Amino acid sequence: MKRALKLVSASALALATLVPATAAQAATSYTSDSNKPNVVTLLGEYNNWWTPKANASNASDDVYRGTVSDAGKSVLSKNDELTESINNATASNTATVDGTHTQAQRALIDADQNAKETYADALGPILSKFLTTGLSDGSLPKTNNLLFANNATVTTYLGTGAAKQYFNYPRPFFTVASDTQNRSMNGDNNLNGLKAELNISRIPDWTDSSTGMTHSASYASMFGAPSQAFPSGHTTYAYSSGIGLATLLPELGTEIVTRASEAGNNRIALGVHYPLDVMGGRINGEAANTARWSDESFRNDQLLPARDELVNYMTAQCKAAGYGDTLQACIDKTGANAKAGYTNTFTDAVSTKPVTDRASAITAYTSRMTYGFTQTSASGKAAVVPEGSENLLLTAFPTLTDAQRKAILAASEIDSGYPFDSSSNGYERLNLAKAYSAKVTLSADKQNILSITFGNSKPSVSVSSTDAITGLLADFGTYWKAGVGVTDEGKSVLKHDDDLTVSINNKAATETASGTNDQQARAVVDAEMNSEKTLHDALGTVIGGYYEDGVNNGSLEKTSDYLDDMSASASTGKAKTAFSHPRPYVDRVNYNGTTLNLNGLQQTLGIKKVAAYEEQGQYNGLAASGSFPSGHTTSAFTQGAGLASILPEFGTQIMTRVSEAGNNRIVLGVHYPLDIMGGHIAGQYGVATALGDEDTRSEANSAREELVNYLTSRCKADGYGDTLEACITATDAKGSKGYQNAFTDSVSTEAVSGTTSEISAYTSRMTYGFAQTGKAGQAAVVPDAAVNLLRDVPGYSTLTDAQLKEVLAMTEIDSGYPLDASSEGWGRINLAAAYSSKVTLNTKGDVIAVTTGQNVASVETQSDAPTKPDTNNGKSDTPAPSATTKDKAAADTTAAKKNGALATTGAQSSGIIVAFVVLLSGAVLTLVLRKRVR
Repeated sequence: MKRALKLVSASALALATLVPATAAQAATSYTSDSNKPNVVTLLGEYNNWWTPKANASNASDDVYRGTVSDAGKSVLSKNDELTESINNATASNTATVDGTHTQAQRALIDADQNAKETYADALGPILSKFLTTGLSDGSLPKTNNLLFANNATVTTYLGTGAAKQYFNYPRPFFTVASDTQNRSMNGDNNLNGLKAELNISRIPDWTDSSTGMTHSASYASMFGAPSQAFPSGHTTYAYSSGIGLATLLPELGTEIVTRASEAGNNRIALGVHYPLDVMGGRINGEAANTARWSDESFRNDQLLPARDELVNYMTAQCKAAGYGDTLQACIDKTGANAKAGYTNTFTDAVSTKPVTDRASAITAYTSRMTYGFTQTSASGKAAVVPEGSENLLLTAFPTLTDAQRKAILAASEIDSGYPFDSSSNGYERLNLAKAYSAKVTLSADKQNILSITFGNSKPSVSVSSTDAITGLLADFGTYWKAGVGVTDEGKSVLKHDDDLTVSINNKAATETASGTNDQQARAVVDAEMNSEKTLHDALGTVIGGYYEDGVNNGSLEKTSDYLDDMSASASTGKAKTAFSHPRPYVDRVNYNGTTLNLNGLQQTLGIKKVAAYEEQGQYNGLAASGSFPSGHTTSAFTQGAGLASILPEFGTQIMTRVSEAGNNRIVLGVHYPLDIMGGHIAGQYGVATALGDEDTRSEANSAREELVNYLTSRCKADGYGDTLEACITATDAKGSKGYQNAFTDSVSTEAVSGTTSEISAYTSRMTYGFAQTGKAGQAAVVPDAAVNLLRDVPGYSTLTDAQLKEVLAMTEIDSGYPLDASSEGWGRINLAAAYSSKVTLNTKGDVIAVTTGQNVASVETQSDAPTKPDTNNGKSDTPAPSATTKDKAAADTTAAKKNGALATTGAQSSGIIVAFVVLLSGAVLTLVLRKRVR
């Protein structure tokens, strides 16, 4: 699901960061009529299209009269066409759109201007019933007086009579046959080519048999009153009451304001108003509620007490009915913010998809903000947030400052330039349906907005921990001190870092020059940080081609949106600044105006620059930017871990491909191995943590469904089978036609040509042959969030979180390698191995063995499986990851000791069963170990 702005826009950031953070400011009092919004001024752009005749007294010779301007001809013609289309669709549709009523009947109900009737379904069947019961039995007097009574203080606040009289525009249904006059007022009006009579189907009165109430569109009374078309008073009422109710229940604000947009649209459905009338009514409702909520006395005396009353009442009803102890729990359990909330199958030329959930509600609301009109003033202008409108979000985001609430509105608003934008002071652009679904992430000091996402199940605010990435990589600070240089402890570590950088970079240059292998070209492509270019070959030639096509032709929009979100899940900017380590190709002593102590390491390294990258000016552009950690590698791992999380059938291949992308930063000579290891940790941490969010999980599920369905359909069309699994086999996507790379170096010593070699390459790049700087053989450490990366593995669908943690513990590398000490376990997790394992359980559900290197992940239960006798005093033999080619044979035969107990793995740790996988010279073995009771 594309949530519009996943990260706050530049304009919104400006509002969030440049406006001083203050507490909710005391607002101007709007208790007198002189302080009410001026409707004529807000909607003044209408004068560009229609010049009304002066109509001081609504006399019969003056009413409904004016001239269509040349500039207004196309705008008002579109207005007419949409009115006919929407009205005719309503009149001809006899199907029920909510299980009970036709859309015409719903339009007639809304015509009563009874908010209790209109919003009877806005909260879903269960919560709506609670609301209507509370209003009927007197349990909600404050809520009723504010929004639902005949003289409610919100809905009666801003009238449209004076504006109607001023703009003086005739109704769309006027005909000579029915009303004695048509829209030309029998020739008095110059309609500039517009039709004098529109093809409007009048909706007949309807008596609801369940209530005995008769509902009418009241066509005759509108002509004789007189009552002009622009702006719509009913729509103003609907938005005033709807935004008011949304302020009382912001948890369902999206659904409520979308129901208000339907009520406005229903005025067109009846043929009594045009889209421009409805757009004007929305602007009026927004301005009216802004004025009310910005009056501090009104807020404290009426708004906030009504919210407390309504929330307490609804919570009590929910609790009594067994739907949870909080309102949010009740909303979630009843599905009122999802598929069991406000729904409507009605569609028209503007709102082309039914409302079936929150996402489609936002789509419907947004479409009715512009009604498909072309822009009548400049597009692309900076965000404009009406003064005081931040108070519309006061109850949704009570802990934020005014500036931060403004930033939400700025980030959610539509483009500039649509009708009324030039006069509405920003109200035309406000997208409240989106704003009420915002999730805001603040910096640790709560001063700055780091990100805003939309389409979430509730409005929420979270505070980022103190730069988590820098904390996870703090171990680097033991080797290098920013602004100082190499520590004594870090001298040997960074010497190995330097030597490997030169070795990998020079070997790639030599092979490119000789024509043996052009890894440099792949490195330049990977540097673009384009997941479509980097990841497609991980899926094999056939399926990878399908993926590439789908991304390019827009068939994988949800997948692309999801990967965009994952790309934003981890940022290395603060860490780079904190560690401030020079790039390998620069003068490393004289760095950014500071003289550094390299403690005996070389001032310059023998880096061979890649011509194509140098031609792009990249080396100059990166010189002043710190090398640790690698931002490109972080990006590769966020995209790779993101794609693997929704396409785990290729998890091993994808993760190995992104490890190559990280390694290619060394090929280019712009990073060291430790930078890559840091990016590896940051990237998988970011994705796993993001997937702990319920809404992100929902987005991932939708993306997976889209991606698997698309790939399967392509496979089926080309005769490769009816399932993705069959297609993988038929196309040999994990064999000779899968991910391949012949490039080797002193760390990854074997060409990649299948699952076993992929795991070997990936594992070798987890440590880059460094000696262990910390204690080896420590108990397994698995972060709680890591299991999120394995949830969609089809073969693991029966495993619990505790079992998934054991899989991760049993496939992780040994402890003690550089960055392990601070990484909280992220540096040890071997996703390439974890995605390709056969997990063996005993009859109690204990994980007793994990065998990696499988083409398909699976789980089997082994009855009465024997356990290996404990002959090693509680220790198990597992090999240290291989270092150089020279050391590999020794590593294959000399195992490091590792504590076999599953220890610090988070809240669900059991720590009683272990098994470890041994990678020996490319062979994959399983060690079945003993039960360890603690």
